[in-house]
Amino acid sequence: MRRGDHSRDFRKAADIVISQDFLPVIGGAHAWLYESYRRWKSPVKVLTRAYSSDPRLAQAEQEFDRGEHGSIEILREITPPGELDLLSLPCWKSHLRQLRSIRRVAGGKPVILHCLRAFPDGFSAALYKSVRPRSALIVVYAHGEELLVAQSSRQLRFMARFAYEAADLIIVNSESTRALVEGLCPRRRVVCVHPGVDPERFRTSTQEAAQYRATWGWPAKTIVLSTLARMEPRKNHSILVRVVGKLRADGIPLALVCAGDGAERARLAEMAEALGLRDWIRFPGAIPEQEKRLLFAATDIFAMPSIQVGEMIEGFGIVFLEAAAAGVPSVCGNSGGQGEAVLDGQTGIVVDGRDLKEVADAVQSLAIDPDLRRRLGNRGRVWAAEHAWDRVVQLTHEAIHDALSHTPAEGAHAPRPSQ
Repeated sequence: MRRGDHSRDFRKAADIVISQDFLPVIGGAHAWLYESYRRWKSPVKVLTRAYSSDPRLAQAEQEFDRGEHGSIEILREITPPGELDLLSLPCWKSHLRQLRSIRRVAGGKPVILHCLRAFPDGFSAALYKSVRPRSALIVVYAHGEELLVAQSSRQLRFMARFAYEAADLIIVNSESTRALVEGLCPRRRVVCVHPGVDPERFRTSTQEAAQYRATWGWPAKTIVLSTLARMEPRKNHSILVRVVGKLRADGIPLALVCAGDGAERARLAEMAEALGLRDWIRFPGAIPEQEKRLLFAATDIFAMPSIQVGEMIEGFGIVFLEAAAAGVPSVCGNSGGQGEAVLDGQTGIVVDGRDLKEVADAVQSLAIDPDLRRRLGNRGRVWAAEHAWDRVVQLTHEAIHDALSHTPAEGAHAPRPSQ
């Protein structure tokens, strides 16, 4: 194929997103693809797993699918491979069924396969491209932790390399993730596009914020710290419970709203009880997406000082942009890509999440200085606006166009902090 032919062949290609799981049960990676592709300039088909065997989850999926999703059409028909074991016949049968689904959805047209992650999604796409090399272009997204997971297994490392080597473009969520990808496949085309946020969604009236804040039942002068994440070790909720205990002992009227659910919740509640903090920490559980704006609006400080635990790492952290959009300064950890989501000293404070004193000092500095909170919150709104989803879509389109035309993907990085 001559230089430039590739672009012409794919000008009218079908866009297919491959994701083994999808909304309504999601993480930040799923939100990134959903918010991007529902704004896509052309129709996008999302090929994902079949409806759940759990009746309640299946009902939630069906209700979600009936909603309005912009350019996206959701096709739930993938049978997940289960254990990713390349020595297993069921695993290969699953990939074969997925290849047939891709071919059917493509309808004989060239396809651009946008893969949530390298494995199993990118691996299936790479298999498809290996049998139809002139009919498929592959975009693989990378988030961070899957690259560390790949290092724990020869099979997963092989699958990741196979997917990345077949990819025409790898889009990473942070420069931290870029380093992990280039450590595995140093000669691939990689661009960094930070995930985004809808700034308008997080605008809330003062009255609404006050009404929501009143539901916690704390005195008016209480400084409210919040966190919102799955309750797992890497999110590091426990250090925030300890910070509340330490700062309250020092006379700072601090309280914590610890939103989310997961395996750590019972242990965290027991810790709060043991430290005598039952009245000053709320565990509302998982909150609906539409309630996020009220949580942030009623909050003085947001904190999620994530740490690396085994292969689990924070690749970026969309939640920091959401807090910024609400004008709330953040405290984040210094591992992974968190320091790219929070501008140290400008939209929040970056700390060593394993150091209790460092986390407590950061929270204290914000708790006792309303002018500092206001200044960082105002800068945060500007930072969030620079990461509006429309901008993310523009950068992604540019990166894919560059890949199609075989030119360097310059200018496809997320906006950098102003100096």
